[in-house]
Amino acid sequence: MRLLTRATKGLGAAATRVNPKTLHLRPEVSDLRCPCVLNLEHITELLGKNRVAAAARVREFPIGGKPFAFYSQPAIMGVVNLSADSWYRESVCLTADSAIQRGKVLAAQGADIIDVGAESTLAHAARVDDAAQNSKLIPVIRGLRAEKILVSVETYSPAVTRASLEAGANILNLTGTDGNDELFKLVAAHDAAVIICFVQGRNVREVGDYDLAADPRQKHPLRNPVIEKKMIRHLVACMRECEAPPEQFERLGLAQ
Repeated sequence: MRLLTRATKGLGAAATRVNPKTLHLRPEVSDLRCPCVLNLEHITELLGKNRVAAAARVREFPIGGKPFAFYSQPAIMGVVNLSADSWYRESVCLTADSAIQRGKVLAAQGADIIDVGAESTLAHAARVDDAAQNSKLIPVIRGLRAEKILVSVETYSPAVTRASLEAGANILNLTGTDGNDELFKLVAAHDAAVIICFVQGRNVREVGDYDLAADPRQKHPLRNPVIEKKMIRHLVACMRECEAPPEQFERLGLAQ
């Protein structure tokens, strides 16, 4: 089993877009001088305290026969959503043919991996059972693999994971925490890789609300209220541009 870790998942077509799973902020250049932002002095201090750990290297490995030089070259993931509820409309494909075609286009544009998912992570979106997900995913996985395109499948379901790996998927984009031991064994049995996402809850559809008041950074001496207000305004503008649903504003405690 190959192990990858993921903190975020790209910004899509525009740097200011908001990803449905992770909210990305693009501060102004002047903001990067703010003392509450990690800077070169902080990095130098961390390096001085952790030189042994910094020198350690994780072995690079291939995925689906394709070498990945993680230390010297970034890898690009293209996204195809098979759910009509998905937030980023440009990624939605409602037929297998259109999904395969989009995957081929993304690969031609430089994507190393195509990530596909059949259930939206938005709170108001309908839940999709395993059988329905498999009926959408399997033809797309097989079609992309027939074109020698590496495929990642986003799911937390053991049944969907098994069916996807058997259809040829190369990577499990794991969006859950429940029953992961079983999923890791499935991935290992198919010599695939796994992306481990940070999820607060059993899976991405059962994530609890963040208690921002309990955030330890609230008491951090380097916090800059002026910069924070600018970033919040930027976040709201991004969400409006992407036509975020009201539920997203409510969960973050922001005015629409």
